[in-house]
Amino acid sequence: MDWLVGLDERMFLAVNGLGGPGWDAFFSIVTYAGHGLALAVFVLVPMAIFDRARLRAHVLAMVLSVAVGALAVEGIKAAADRDRPARHFAAAIAKGEVEVRMPSDQLYEESFPSGHTQAAFGTATYVSLLYPKWSPLALLLATLVGISRTYLGVHFPLDVLGGALAGVLFSLAGFKLRGRLASRRTSATSRSG
Repeated sequence: MDWLVGLDERMFLAVNGLGGPGWDAFFSIVTYAGHGLALAVFVLVPMAIFDRARLRAHVLAMVLSVAVGALAVEGIKAAADRDRPARHFAAAIAKGEVEVRMPSDQLYEESFPSGHTQAAFGTATYVSLLYPKWSPLALLLATLVGISRTYLGVHFPLDVLGGALAGVLFSLAGFKLRGRLASRRTSATSRSG
């Protein structure tokens, strides 16, 4: 397990160390795509304009999948109690051995898993299931959100991976559960009619 933590630390320092003003601005903007309000604007508003029927059919399952995933991530964070990179490397930073860049939010509380990444991958997964042709773009944006969390110094790569996995699993489960419930409703309606 120590080798995995060591690899995670090295990967974090490599990605976080790529900094530059242009990339700082880019990833500071991209990271906000992992916020619920931004996800609503990027997904629910276009669906309300272009595909109201599918929005009505899926909005509850989509929102609950991402929201329940977020609650699970918060529970895992509390249980895992993993320090954010700045706190984890505090002694090495004080000695000048390591630099952790945080050009955006200064976060120090629990790190594992990444909530922004969970929300981004949860939304991207649900969108991919509804609109397969949009899958590459949705997953690219979710991946950029995950990279941004490490680049901005607030999450280790394993935090991002854990958040992505939680997002994917909860949205897959929500989509399938919604499909089963809709199928049962249809069967019950046809039997009673």
